[in-house]
Amino acid sequence: MKPKVGVLIHTPLRKQLFHENAWKRLHEITDVVDHDVEHPVLAPEAAKQLADCDIAIGSWGSAAPSEEILSAAPRLKLWEHVAGSVKHFGWPALASRNITVGSCKGAIAECVAQFVLGEIIVGLRQLWPNAVANRKGITGFPAGMKVLTSSRIAVIGASEVGRLVIEKLRPFGCEIDLYDPFISAEAAKALGVRLVADLVEICREHDVVTLHTPPLPSTQKILGAKHFQAMRDDTIFLNTSRGECIDEAALIAELEKGRLFVFLDVSSPEPAAADSPLRRLPNVVYSSHIAGPASYLIGQQAVSDIEAFVRGESPRYVITKDMLDRIA
Repeated sequence: MKPKVGVLIHTPLRKQLFHENAWKRLHEITDVVDHDVEHPVLAPEAAKQLADCDIAIGSWGSAAPSEEILSAAPRLKLWEHVAGSVKHFGWPALASRNITVGSCKGAIAECVAQFVLGEIIVGLRQLWPNAVANRKGITGFPAGMKVLTSSRIAVIGASEVGRLVIEKLRPFGCEIDLYDPFISAEAAKALGVRLVADLVEICREHDVVTLHTPPLPSTQKILGAKHFQAMRDDTIFLNTSRGECIDEAALIAELEKGRLFVFLDVSSPEPAAADSPLRRLPNVVYSSHIAGPASYLIGQQAVSDIEAFVRGESPRYVITKDMLDRIA
């Protein structure tokens, strides 16, 4: 008998997450209980829908596991989160039932890493300011233009995204250094990077600095005035982590000097205020938290996770309560 799966994702989002082939495959391996609704499925409705289900599938906006829901779903063995963070889940209720929690954070990390690679290439070529200059008249090569092969890249944080960024950069032959106080020199060597122990030093010596730390109390404003001041003129800085991980006022102070060029997909607050300098400074590319959007990659991972679970194996990323203090 196929396991019964309750899908709590509303139809517009579900169509962004699951390609028709992945959706078809899910129906082949499970008995899907799905409602064609335009709004996220919240707790009371979710409790009814999951009453006799073995697996729950949720995502952004839908109900998270809670005592109310889990007490109404005694057969539930897996909660597959077709999104990233699961910190908002009801962990005491989950622990009491020994339910596996799977996260699709790996697929989201892949999307973010692709985005970061593109911005690094665009930044080093000075494509953005060159395009602006060309609107005003004939413009030659940017004076400080670089290519990846001859560049030094600093990755701050060996998170899932950080590791994928390193993986994507490696074929270009650029020099890659890593700052992460929780990784050994041996582990860094296995990643193909040099481990730098001092955060100011790694900011000082590189053409690109890209931030990939999770938003934790220990990473609040991990980059401040001394780090941004240490960066060389024309350094490219990227933040796809969280706005809270940097001292935004300190960054703006350096940006107003015209020394740096930054790509910010996040800010604090988010979105940035309408009159924020991040929206008007010519050396800032500020985007609307678009690095890790809903995509078919996420749905593909969800279906793969459920296939593995049906075979008696584990999803790709199983999250447990003891991991919450060190993940996003």
